[in-house]
Amino acid sequence: MPIPKHAYRRYALSFATVSMAMCIGFAMQTSEAAVLAHDETGESFTSEPVNPFPQSLVAPQILGAATLPNMPSDYGHGVELLQEPVLLAVADDIPVGILPTEERPPRLGCALDMSAEPAAGALIDVRLTAPCRAGDTVMFMHENLMFHMLLPQHGALKVLIPALDEAAEVSASFANGDTAQATTVVDSLAFYDRVVISWMGQGGAELHAREFGAAYGEAGHVWREHPRDVGALAGGEGGFLVSLGNSDLSVAGQAEVYTFPTGISSQIGDVKVSVEAEVTAANCGKLLKVQSRALLQGRVDDQHDLELQMPDCSAVGEFLVLKNLVEDLTIAQN
Repeated sequence: MPIPKHAYRRYALSFATVSMAMCIGFAMQTSEAAVLAHDETGESFTSEPVNPFPQSLVAPQILGAATLPNMPSDYGHGVELLQEPVLLAVADDIPVGILPTEERPPRLGCALDMSAEPAAGALIDVRLTAPCRAGDTVMFMHENLMFHMLLPQHGALKVLIPALDEAAEVSASFANGDTAQATTVVDSLAFYDRVVISWMGQGGAELHAREFGAAYGEAGHVWREHPRDVGALAGGEGGFLVSLGNSDLSVAGQAEVYTFPTGISSQIGDVKVSVEAEVTAANCGKLLKVQSRALLQGRVDDQHDLELQMPDCSAVGEFLVLKNLVEDLTIAQN
């Protein structure tokens, strides 16, 4: 009797089922044996986790997002369920950018104030008030005359500047950019002769005026150690010297101005004018730049620029005479 076709199918299905069960049992025995061997020997080993997903399906790393957990390899003790991946949400809003910086309100009472008025001897009486710049260095400018001074702690400063122009304009400026200006008219300038020297730094030049044959150290010798003041103009007997700038500053503009009352002089003759430079520890071996200007009866008559290489420091204490920088003043009878 022939065997029906459906019987063959049942036999084949039964045979496949038995074969699969035997394979699964063999795999489970092999896994348990491996676990028991590991427990007995105490050896530890690591294995690279197998990513159960194709590479194209691996979750992207978004702003530090957690990756998918690995499929457990211990199939012999049951299969654990995969945990759901944790993804960090990314905002869809466009960043607004950097917020504008709020402007600082101005400090009250910090405005600079400067005034200029004519004074005796064709001087400019300059007064500067800068309450928030106390202790700072201020630079004054008048024509090409520049010098630096320290503003006192009370924030106010008065300085007398020899006028170099009848329509006098003076400016003051600080390192932070604060500036102030003032103007005045000095109509008495035409009655005076002036010699001006200016330089930068410590230990610079010295202006000497020896009136009507006076020798060094005599009463008619006018210089920084014997400058006189504007009171010397009374009666037209002699002149005076004004020193400008703070010599304590390492790098600063300084100037000296000699004034003689030519228009009201009671004497005639020559005033010998010279410029000297002492070699000091502050200027030895350095380049000294000096500018000079002469005003006769209020008008610019002569001006020079000089660059001088100072001797080395072995010559400290010696004096140099800077020739041809200024000319003598000739006082004639009016």
